Amino acid sequence: MAITLKDLKPKKLGEVVRELNYKDLVSFTMRISDDKDYVSAIKQLQKPDKPLTKESLSKANNAVESLSQGEAMMIIIGEYVITEWDVTTSDGKIAPINGDNFIALCASVGDDDENAEFIGFISKNFDEMAKEFASQAAETKKKPSTSGRGTKKAVS
Repeated sequence: MAITLKDLKPKKLGEVVRELNYKDLVSFTMRISDDKDYVSAIKQLQKPDKPLTKESLSKANNAVESLSQGEAMMIIIGEYVITEWDVTTSDGKIAPINGDNFIALCASVGDDDENAEFIGFISKNFDEMAKEFASQAAETKKKPSTSGRGTKKAVS
């Protein structure tokens, strides 16, 4: 039996997408999947012996200051998880979605209490999505491959 290229493609572990609206102030889409860049950034966050920097997490690779775990998580959400939003620049154009702009958004929703509530809203949704994705990934890994390989019994 020959192998075709479709047999060599790795399984997609799943995807979790949410359309969110925070008090009619901002709407956005969050997506968690097995994206290699996202997975790499999360692994960096989980390495306690290596200091986190925006340079190590940001697509822009332009900052060198150390980050707290919370700041690092917000950078990752802004860089990799938010895929669409209705945040605009002062000239009315949609603002680029990245870690720096997401941090700025988190500080601009309202007063300090409102900003903290918004970060809680984001964190809660992210945690739920991450758990749902982990569950999907575990189920996908349990399913047998459809390529037909490894299913033949040995004849004696």
